[in-house]
Amino acid sequence: MGVAFSLIMIISVFLMVRARLLREKYSLVWFLIGLFTLVMSIFRDLIDWFSGLIGVDYGPSAFFAILIASAYLLLLNMSVSISGIKMHNKALTQELGLTKLRLEQLEKKISEGE
Repeated sequence: MGVAFSLIMIISVFLMVRARLLREKYSLVWFLIGLFTLVMSIFRDLIDWFSGLIGVDYGPSAFFAILIASAYLLLLNMSVSISGIKMHNKALTQELGLTKLRLEQLEKKISEGE
């Protein structure tokens, strides 16, 4: 099931990048998560080795903890991106308002001059 899920995820991300629905910058993270899931699904001994390394008794718990931590990091990354876009949109809106005001002033000067 893990192999099927990871392959579907990798193929879906590839198709979304190809259709320009997802930027390459974000696709790399999703590819890495899909590749990690694929490797851990194929080589189950790696899960046990890694869980022993970090001190977790049950391997699948360590695997899901890593996936949850990855999801949190992705959410944090998206929050930073959204915050930057919001600030950029605010600056653009202010600039558009000032440009509109200047245009109205120029149109008023032109109409008064005629």
